[in-house]
Amino acid sequence: MPDSNLRISSAIPFEFQLVAAPADLAELVNTFFVIETHRGRIDEILPAYSAQFLIYVSGNGSLRPANGPAYQSETVNLTAPLLSAVPCTIYGPARIVGASLTPLGWQCLANMPADEVNNCAVQSSRVLSRSELERFESLVQGARDGSVTKQAIFAAIGDTVRVRRHLLNPEHIRFVAKVTAWLGGSLNPSLDELYRNVGVSQRTAQRLCRRYFGVSPSRLAKRFRAIRAAMLLANPTLSDEIRNEIVSAYFDQAHLIRDIRRYTGRTPGGLKEESFVQDTFDPDAHGSSARILR
Repeated sequence: MPDSNLRISSAIPFEFQLVAAPADLAELVNTFFVIETHRGRIDEILPAYSAQFLIYVSGNGSLRPANGPAYQSETVNLTAPLLSAVPCTIYGPARIVGASLTPLGWQCLANMPADEVNNCAVQSSRVLSRSELERFESLVQGARDGSVTKQAIFAAIGDTVRVRRHLLNPEHIRFVAKVTAWLGGSLNPSLDELYRNVGVSQRTAQRLCRRYFGVSPSRLAKRFRAIRAAMLLANPTLSDEIRNEIVSAYFDQAHLIRDIRRYTGRTPGGLKEESFVQDTFDPDAHGSSARILR
């Protein structure tokens, strides 16, 4: 698992590192990562990203959805898919070792439809067995005294997700793969193309899309368009050609600004400002659905 370059912020005291998941986890895990913060409190807004499997080696945090209760972190944290930007706080110094899960990864781990459980954290004891939780608690103790590496925690997360893979319906796996390919094919993918190629009825496609991605195909395309546009606009070396392509994918500038704010919590101009989550706009953190950005 080759590591990405370690990013060390000059203005905000944190470090962020992406670590590629092994090939046999590609359907389930977008990427592994390590986040370290070096001050007492960081208030941020998490963009509408995939489910997360987070291990707090030190520090703690909270998630504060607009329509629901606030969630205080545990040692082992499972964040359901976010369908809109959500405020969060990290109380540090903190070290978080985790994984970004694909839609299939979340379903085989938690078996909770994304249209029913989203924009929240799920108590780890609802999903993981006592022995699994004890394993992570032991690893965290070892990580604190230096005897356990990040790779050991990555491996434990991978094992926990992998062991449940047999629970996934093979037809659903194929469906999600086709939707992911469709999302990655264009900044503004065609719904007609999806329904022609997905291999199920339009009604079934809408039902499965809500289960695995949280929303209907049309709303899913809108969310991914905004997130991918944000990833591109966050690039300081973005060419005028790509910028014009992004703008042309929207009806007008007002729609571009509104959607990016809804799904990232930022204006287009604010995407380049150094922040705790700026590095999560790296396409490597988002699996094959972000390949259009490469």
